[in-house]
Amino acid sequence: MKHYSRRRVLKMVGLVTIASAAGQLLPLPRLNAAQSPTNVAGLDDFMQISHLLTQQESLNATVGRALLLALSQTQKGFLPALAQLKALLQNQPELLQQDHLAFASDADSEKLSKAILGGWYNGMVGKGNHALYVTYVNTLANLLVDDKLVPPSFSYGKCGSWAQQP
Repeated sequence: MKHYSRRRVLKMVGLVTIASAAGQLLPLPRLNAAQSPTNVAGLDDFMQISHLLTQQESLNATVGRALLLALSQTQKGFLPALAQLKALLQNQPELLQQDHLAFASDADSEKLSKAILGGWYNGMVGKGNHALYVTYVNTLANLLVDDKLVPPSFSYGKCGSWAQQP
């Protein structure tokens, strides 16, 4: 019986060794923004535009970096469009004073603005099969209600307690 157990242990050690070696040899995609370099191209412009669009003083830089990376993967020509949006907002700051975000002179910038706002408020970038999920708890939508809903947008208490009148 001891011989059988020893053989089984040796097989397991061999499998673990092979699996760990394969994990080091096979390149696996990493979508973790925290592991990406801090100096992402366009990050300063993106954060500046995000502050203008959201009208929020403090935005999470880690979420901002992740949104920037996701938007650059899902939006064609993202960095040039970001530069164009920045110039438009600097030249026409009154655009941000409207009740509804609408740029009559530049539909592409309006679309990009809405994609950036959607990322900050919903935590998702892109649509359909190409959508990237960036964050949930750190979305602006959840942060705006975190003083009332803890944890944000989850029901707490016994199952179904949320349906009863207080």
